[in-house]
Amino acid sequence: MLDPSGAAQGPPPAPTATPPSAGIAMSSLFGHALAGLAISAACTRSRPPRRVWAFAVACAVAPDLDWFMEFFQLSQRASLAHRGISHSLLAALLIAVAAMLIGFRPQLRSARLWTCMLAASFSHGLLDACTFGGTGVAFLLPFSNARFVGAWQPIFVSPIPLSGKLLDWLLFSLGTEIVWIGLPAAVVFFAPQTMQRLRLSMQRLRLRWKQSEESS
Repeated sequence: MLDPSGAAQGPPPAPTATPPSAGIAMSSLFGHALAGLAISAACTRSRPPRRVWAFAVACAVAPDLDWFMEFFQLSQRASLAHRGISHSLLAALLIAVAAMLIGFRPQLRSARLWTCMLAASFSHGLLDACTFGGTGVAFLLPFSNARFVGAWQPIFVSPIPLSGKLLDWLLFSLGTEIVWIGLPAAVVFFAPQTMQRLRLSMQRLRLRWKQSEESS
């Protein structure tokens, strides 16, 4: 859903509206890292190698390096502000390319690795668009400064910096990330291993059943 004003739209949050003194409003690095970890698991047939999940997590959190622009007191609609150019589709593509060149140069022809890094990079903007609070995401920069937000926003922003009652707000937002990001990520991450163990267990049972029949 496109919001012409650049502000995220959605139902009012349970405790209160986003505190006006919250500084930068963003999904926490915890949620983005979980998304990167889950994507790395989904793109591999078993437990993802350390290098793969490390670079996937790095791609998923990299766009939030723009947080330091808050010190320059830029307009929320500025291209260099939070959820601006660093959260665009072009930036996600460049982040994925950088990850492949740095971490997987001998495997540049691997479609699986490209899918993993691209999905991890694109996941950041998607999660931010599904976050209640703050501005929309400028997916189309530098071609358009339009800000996009999701029609469904179950995740609540994490206030940065923290002070006073904002700690309670952070804990509440982390709770929504655990429910909507953490639990699905755990399912994706552990499902392949669980299925593999079940298959091995079934094979052992069949072997024992066959051996018992032969012995009888």
